[in-house]
Amino acid sequence: MSVSPRARTRRVPLTVPLTGLLLWDWRESYVVLVVLVLPGVLYVRMPVLLPIVLGAVTVAGLGVRIRRISEWWLLLRTGHVVVPDGVVHTTVEAGTTHLAHATGWDVHRGWFTGDIADNVIAYTVDGQSRTLHFRGLPYTSGVILARSDKALCINVFPFDARSSDDRWNISIPRTALMGMPATIALYGGLVMGIVLGAT
Repeated sequence: MSVSPRARTRRVPLTVPLTGLLLWDWRESYVVLVVLVLPGVLYVRMPVLLPIVLGAVTVAGLGVRIRRISEWWLLLRTGHVVVPDGVVHTTVEAGTTHLAHATGWDVHRGWFTGDIADNVIAYTVDGQSRTLHFRGLPYTSGVILARSDKALCINVFPFDARSSDDRWNISIPRTALMGMPATIALYGGLVMGIVLGAT
């Protein structure tokens, strides 16, 4: 069944896109490292390629970030809190991993030891049956925000979110704040490389 006590549009603070733009992403930094190191010989022989490649990496990285922010924005602005109709866990491995796990509105981020599961959550939104798939600890009671085209468990957001009246209260965890200077340095380095390579 679907529960949507706040069907009206909610205001989303600017900390949401700001967090999305500045959030540190290890996969992104790995891609930048591979792009710079592996074809290094090619850049020495054809230096004109360096600013082009750096520009492409910058545009692609920002494009992924903007797409992710737009998904968050739409869900936070017009999504419904839904109650799962059913949950299926399939254990895929056991071990220790760093992840975020939600219990209600509370998200606990850190190292967890135990079973890692593929979670399939059935829910109904706007009269339509949908499923949400994600990997992590076995799903318990994390809040799920859904629209007819998209759903996310609250633990996916890199910030803590609480809904009050017609707006969201967003707080950024200290670990996310600590990674933001590294993101600024990464993109600053890419832009500097583009400028120096083009001159």
